[in-house]
Amino acid sequence: MQSVSQIVTIDRQRLFSETAYGRRVVATVETERTRLAQETRAAEIDLAQEEKLLTEQRGSLDPAAFRILADEFDKKVSELRAEGQVREQDFVSVLEREQSAFFDRIGPILGGMVRELGAVVILDRRAILLATRNIDITDLAIRRIDQELGDGVSEDADPSTEPTDDETPANVEDTSEPSPPEDDSNN
Repeated sequence: MQSVSQIVTIDRQRLFSETAYGRRVVATVETERTRLAQETRAAEIDLAQEEKLLTEQRGSLDPAAFRILADEFDKKVSELRAEGQVREQDFVSVLEREQSAFFDRIGPILGGMVRELGAVVILDRRAILLATRNIDITDLAIRRIDQELGDGVSEDADPSTEPTDDETPANVEDTSEPSPPEDDSNN
């Protein structure tokens, strides 16, 4: 399999969202989000009933006693809202953590593809203003990732996916000094 270019592109978002691994992660997060949303709705129903009862009691309670009950009710509502915001932040954190783990795991797979294609670099399509379609290897990468990682649940590491010295993961910053340009003159 030979590339038409030494530069190939991928769509990182599609790599995650269209692989079995990414779909599993998103489905897991969405399932938990749905479960917690149902719990929140049940708590909101309980609070609505409590509010109705409190409203009915308002006329029969002395104002100080009512204020205490109303403040307790407001505290419950505030806690429920704060809990919801924390849960949403947790979902975002889990998704970001899982995406990071995914990209760490696919580095060796993409590195192998670069060698097979005779390419020297993979660029994210979003960073390119204009390119020909034949340098995009996203579909090929999705198929290869699904073949090698599946849904990402299996912990059996394929030894062929171990990184080699000539692969630099995209999330690792190169801190080495640049080498000086070669002198092509015949002195």
